[in-house]
Amino acid sequence: PLGSEAPALAILAFDHRSQLEELAARHGAAHSRIPAFKGLVARAAAQGHAAERARQDAGTAIAPFPMAGVILDGRYGSAELHRLTGSGTWIARPVEQPGSRPLAFEDGRQVGLALRTWPREHVVKCLLSHHPDDDTALAQQQLARVAELARACQDTGRELLLELIPPREMPSASDTLARGVAQVYAAGVAPDWWKLPPPDAAGWRALNDVIQRHDAHCQGVLLLGLEASEEQLRQGFQAAAAQPLCRGFAVGRTLFAEAAAAWFAGTLDEAGVVAEVATRYQRLIGLWCEARQPLATRERATP
Repeated sequence: PLGSEAPALAILAFDHRSQLEELAARHGAAHSRIPAFKGLVARAAAQGHAAERARQDAGTAIAPFPMAGVILDGRYGSAELHRLTGSGTWIARPVEQPGSRPLAFEDGRQVGLALRTWPREHVVKCLLSHHPDDDTALAQQQLARVAELARACQDTGRELLLELIPPREMPSASDTLARGVAQVYAAGVAPDWWKLPPPDAAGWRALNDVIQRHDAHCQGVLLLGLEASEEQLRQGFQAAAAQPLCRGFAVGRTLFAEAAAAWFAGTLDEAGVVAEVATRYQRLIGLWCEARQPLATRERATP
């Protein structure tokens, strides 16, 4: 089935740049403190995944345990990127200029040259703020930029993770994501991975149809968080449980936003940040495994 050969992934996404800059400024902290915070989140990612792995191993869970992963930027996370490279952790790095619409790359128009300096294992992540009903000129400009990035990924032998988020202020329906994804395919771009907001049941059917039709070799979809609550993510995981195309999650602010605010405000120490983020990450992995458990049980019972 589509996506079935790809690994299940539990990704802690902390490639946030502008959000952490704004948070630091709000508390009178220098941007130079952001790399230290990212180091704490990286420690939490390792601890939370290891703890949940041990808990699952000690129990009777038979659902495939997800591989650890991070999405981390080079602007504030270069030290952690260097440390994690070669460790077996799944790594993706952003190329987009935060908040850009139309899409712009952080390294300007020389994105292909920038990719040539990355370690081979780093996946290229790009956030595209796109709605299928966007103005034609805007849509064409954005899709041309994504096509340029896809060619650069092919030229450098790198996987592409495309994060597609329709602007919140525009109307959304069950087929909005699928229509946006179809427009990306129509532009000649077939990402290895999609990172998408959790769709409803009708949305999943539309997505499966579009992706199966255009790219039967797609690695799969990762669910993003958009600062959703754990309960909202649990519901999204449950809705995706029967979807082979869904290969895991890539969640950030749900896991670290409160700890970040407290740390920059000086009310939470380093150990507290690591403990809080690790615990939240561990719980989220547990929710993912619980959602997939019934599916794994049915598969094992099938002769």
